Amino acid sequence: MKKIIMTLALCLTASLGSWAQQAPDPGNWKAYDLIKKADSKRSERSSEAFAAAQQLYADAEKEIMNDIAKAEAEGKTDKLARLHFQNAQLQFKLLQDELTKAQQGIRFDTLAFCKRVDGTILSFDQAEACNRKPNAKGKVKPNSILTSYCKIGISNVLTLYYNCGVFMDSQGDKQASVDYFQKFVDLPKATCVFSDHQADSIYERNAKIYSLARYNLALQNYSLHNWQKAIDCATEALKDTIDPQNLYIVKLNSYGELKDSVSWARTLVEAAERTGNTNFYTQLVQYYLESKKVDEANTLIEKLVNEKSDKVSTWYMKGYIELDVKKDYAAARESFAKALEIDPNAQQVLRPMAMCYVNDILNQIYDKKFKYLGTDRKIVGRGRGGEADKALAKEVAIYDKELAYMREYYSKALPYLEKLRELNPDNPRLWASDLQLVYSNLGRTEEAKLMDELLDKANRQAQGLE
Repeated sequence: MKKIIMTLALCLTASLGSWAQQAPDPGNWKAYDLIKKADSKRSERSSEAFAAAQQLYADAEKEIMNDIAKAEAEGKTDKLARLHFQNAQLQFKLLQDELTKAQQGIRFDTLAFCKRVDGTILSFDQAEACNRKPNAKGKVKPNSILTSYCKIGISNVLTLYYNCGVFMDSQGDKQASVDYFQKFVDLPKATCVFSDHQADSIYERNAKIYSLARYNLALQNYSLHNWQKAIDCATEALKDTIDPQNLYIVKLNSYGELKDSVSWARTLVEAAERTGNTNFYTQLVQYYLESKKVDEANTLIEKLVNEKSDKVSTWYMKGYIELDVKKDYAAARESFAKALEIDPNAQQVLRPMAMCYVNDILNQIYDKKFKYLGTDRKIVGRGRGGEADKALAKEVAIYDKELAYMREYYSKALPYLEKLRELNPDNPRLWASDLQLVYSNLGRTEEAKLMDELLDKANRQAQGLE
């Protein structure tokens, strides 16, 4: 299974400090003064001043949190809104210290970074929630300026939950990573600061980033054995084009763990259609072969034919089931022919179409339907005139008829394999072995010999011997 996708720049779009002149009055003026003193200390740019500033910020945070508890007890929604907003500004300020280090590639406190991201977003959200609550008289008087700043504030740090997910993964805490990626995906709809329309616009405008997050969620949930969640996240991520093959593997393996064979089979078909990788079909056919679930295979095929009769994949799948599971070669040929009517160059269909003829005649031989083909019996006798000559001629005629009958099957298989060779001239391993068999049985020894040489060369190259 691949690793999560980490690419996402650490950035903020603005500084909340520049809003101070227009922002709502502080909820706690003592905390406001402590923060001002801390800012002044930081400007001295010494380690001692920085330590003093951090203590002042901590004192301010404690003042705000004490006031929040008191305002909650008294039901003062307006004051609560301003206090939460003030705390959001402070959390944002403290976040920037770690953010700057991360941007510069300097070692930083990952847990502190994530804590401040949580604090900033939660405080902005709580500020707006309180801003919209009815006061003691049951009236709602939201502060439009505070609403605007909360919206800008969360927009400013919207993507940082993604970074938290990456950081937690790097720390080996996959559950925390999942939690943060999920927060990132949910935030536009979960927070009260955005309307449904605004949230939809955020998802649409940043669709690629949210797809990356859902991709990561699929992988992380899979690694944590959260099978259904992995399936749900992979399904969402598949709405984009990020590594669909790996996402389908997540879904398939998760359905396998859940013992949901119907969804597993349906996903294999979807994966083959989406990726063009016929190995998915082969895997499904092998499953039906091993499990002998012919009825389940028939149900799937019937559904495909009813819903997707214009798809090459439908007739390819139907033909493969008939070829390998049911051994109904005539039906398989009809299905593959319909697939080739839709796309004459459908490479995945050409070889199985040829195998319909090859396997058909081989099975007839194995079933001992011939007097001479597939047996050790030899035509003997030199003929001595009269009845002996007639008897010998009769046996030769039987053999010749059987040979001609067999070669008719190989002759019908040949064009499909030659077409596959034409479409893939540089990949003999796709067609040389089958063509060697067909040419040999048609008595075309030189061409059969050439196939042996091409296949041997290709195999040696694959092994690094040439």
